[in-house]
Amino acid sequence: MSPEVLSFFSQLIEKETGIIYDDRNLYQLKGRIEDLCKLFNISTGEDLKKEFSQPIPNSVMRQKLFDNATNNETLFFRDPSFFKAIESFVMREVLLDMPSEIRIWSAASSTGQEALSIAMTLEELSAKVPLPPYTITATDICDKALVKAKAGRYSDFEVMRGLSEDHKKRYFQKEADGWQVKSSLANKIKYGYNNLIRSTVKGPFHIILCRNVLIYQKVEMKKQIIDTLLRQLTPDGGLLLGVGETLLGMSDGVETINIANVMFYRKSAQKNNGAA
Repeated sequence: MSPEVLSFFSQLIEKETGIIYDDRNLYQLKGRIEDLCKLFNISTGEDLKKEFSQPIPNSVMRQKLFDNATNNETLFFRDPSFFKAIESFVMREVLLDMPSEIRIWSAASSTGQEALSIAMTLEELSAKVPLPPYTITATDICDKALVKAKAGRYSDFEVMRGLSEDHKKRYFQKEADGWQVKSSLANKIKYGYNNLIRSTVKGPFHIILCRNVLIYQKVEMKKQIIDTLLRQLTPDGGLLLGVGETLLGMSDGVETINIANVMFYRKSAQKNNGAA
């Protein structure tokens, strides 16, 4: 596959999603272009490039390209300390104002395990303290991942990654070909498509999770995404990034709060006062 073809698709993916393919991972892009050629019965990467160069490109092909470009690796209760911290943040920060509804956004929800883990966390918290109703908005750029998330069906291997036996018993129903999320939990989550580069999600949210997204972005795109997320926080809301991700040098007017050894980012009091 020619360097021109790889460059064309890497630039297109970066423009539309912010995801970067450089010399270190061009082999992944090459494999994904080849998979796309097989899917649409196109002979070469050059021929696929011609399809994408049309004045009105095939929308199905475009979405499949972006689906293949994203990394949908996830599991239930990934980094368990984060979910203990969410429980503590709700109790210490969110419930202080006694909102009529707790609103949380999983901004890169993949196949749904993160959003379901949040819902299970809040369900278990509600058994300890009175909670107002809550809703979880779960969005992703990958249509394929969203289809699976909405279906709420997971294999034995998938539920084995992170779920305790108690969680499976309480929140899932065993089926012949896997495990089905019970509607009582699934109904707490609203799944939808969203591109963080041109986000259409409207808050405000008490907690936003955007984990393991910024590591794939250039600095300029990171700043754009962070500004988008911060605008959708409540004045005292908290933003959670992935392990190893930071806002250092990314945004002004941000302060941190450490809860249960997990860092939440929030709009600084000075910025909030200035916006009032």
